[in-house]
Amino acid sequence: MTASADNPRHGLLETLAGWPLFAGMQGPALAALVESLALLVVHGGEMLFDQDEEADAVYLLLHGRMAALRQDADGRRRSLGTMAPGECVGEIGLIAGEIRPTRFARVVALRDCELARLGRADFERLMAAWPQAMLGMARLALRRFYGTRGRPEAVHCVAVLPAAQGVDAVGFAHRLSATLAATASTELLDAGLAAGQPTSWFSEREAAVDHLVYVGNEDRDWRTRCIRQSDVVLLLVDGDRAPEDDPPRPPERISEEIPHHLVLVRAQAPRAGVCAAWRRVYPHVTAHHHVRHDEDLCSLVRRLTGRARGLVLSGGGARGFAHLGVIRALREAGMDIDHVGGNSIGAIVGAGLAADWSDARMLETYREHFVLSNPLGDWTLPLVALRSGRRVSRRLRAAFGELDIDDLPRPFFCVSSDLTAGMLHVHEDGPLWPALRASSAIPGVLPPVLSGGRVLVDGGVIDNLPVQAMGARLSGDIVAVDVGGSYRLDTDIEETELPPWWRLLGELFATRRRPGLKQILLRAGMVNSEATTQRRQKQTTLLIKPALDDVELLDWRAYDRVIELGYVHACRALEAAAGKSP
Repeated sequence: MTASADNPRHGLLETLAGWPLFAGMQGPALAALVESLALLVVHGGEMLFDQDEEADAVYLLLHGRMAALRQDADGRRRSLGTMAPGECVGEIGLIAGEIRPTRFARVVALRDCELARLGRADFERLMAAWPQAMLGMARLALRRFYGTRGRPEAVHCVAVLPAAQGVDAVGFAHRLSATLAATASTELLDAGLAAGQPTSWFSEREAAVDHLVYVGNEDRDWRTRCIRQSDVVLLLVDGDRAPEDDPPRPPERISEEIPHHLVLVRAQAPRAGVCAAWRRVYPHVTAHHHVRHDEDLCSLVRRLTGRARGLVLSGGGARGFAHLGVIRALREAGMDIDHVGGNSIGAIVGAGLAADWSDARMLETYREHFVLSNPLGDWTLPLVALRSGRRVSRRLRAAFGELDIDDLPRPFFCVSSDLTAGMLHVHEDGPLWPALRASSAIPGVLPPVLSGGRVLVDGGVIDNLPVQAMGARLSGDIVAVDVGGSYRLDTDIEETELPPWWRLLGELFATRRRPGLKQILLRAGMVNSEATTQRRQKQTTLLIKPALDDVELLDWRAYDRVIELGYVHACRALEAAAGKSP
């Protein structure tokens, strides 16, 4: 942290006059405020102040971006969000006064920042003379407290660094810059143009355009400067080669708070385990991207800039094949899907989409492995479940091979219910087919998956439509497809215990409705999450609920009809949504 000599004080008056926080403040009062401010620079990765330190000042963020992190009683540090130019930093400690005279959280510079510091005494004089500013700061603090925390935020400055020998970082940076420039003003900065420039120069470049792309080279000082100036760092590797085939650079990291993403540039189909191998080399990366062609690059840009679209697919037994019809309709409508998540049959179908399978391949794969072969036909002694689960495991392994979730071209997750901890478990790395097996382990029908000391069953026990999990991983629109929410178990029988077995046999061909064991177990595994699903629906941009009331959860023979129902309903939903758009 250093005093700033770059930003002339006379320019600060005009800057603050344009802030909503000081809107309407009279000229003399604003001039007095400027005279009370001390200017300073905090470099990317440096800490402005720590949690529980004395709150002795408030800071006005002029350039850059900062993050607030709070350490809870269990020792884990969670993000409270970020601060952008035009916002205050550290106002809670001064507003709280004697109630809480210490800092509520640690604040770290995500990149090089310019700030103006207002000490406590000057702050209190300002608030006494201009209470509107106090009200504005209080509203800002409350908005941060009650706002969405932990959700990915759009980035403005991106650093592109080669992380292995066999990758063209300069060429990739030019392609990335051109893709960004298609929708917003963008400038590419390299060492020849920007090395050695003062902080104010970078701030001026940032203010002039929507996005800056920094491209690193062999100069370590310049690479460090690229990291310090950026909201996110993209580490480029050759995704067609494992780390042992393409020597990686030693990890460069100047702060835990500056996010690093791994970008696997590749031309071939994914090789099982390659992404996981690279992530072991760079364990600090928080996300990864597969870039094979321009469409993948566009998806990466949407994810970085907060314009991505996620698709969430619910569980629902045989009804879940309606997802295939919905996906076909989305593709025909030109809706790009950047992130896929799901539960149970929704996870199985979603994994095919994340693997970039065509409509024809999905149609035939799921028909072969999950309809014609009857994966629930392996009866067993019902000590744990009615089925052994071997057929389901074999079908999943045959369909998806030994791929890891990380190897899928599109980001993917599925959910299961952790009966050990009593909470939802999100699978977003590791082997794919065992995660799908856990997500579809219908309690009582299929045995649970035992892994890592956990007992995992169908995610529908807790959350059949994992929209919230998607929202924590994506900034943008969420499309959700619910095929299980309207399922009902009906009966016209009044009884408190079963009749003798010979009467039950006699009723096998009767018209009276008594639900079977599998139906009861399937419904019981979903009913607890129904209220959760209704809440999740409010978090979607578009909710598609195909009309499937006459389709039973285990009616696998309705495969083609269910797909067509999903397609027709999705087309109508998309037309209705387009009609509502301005």
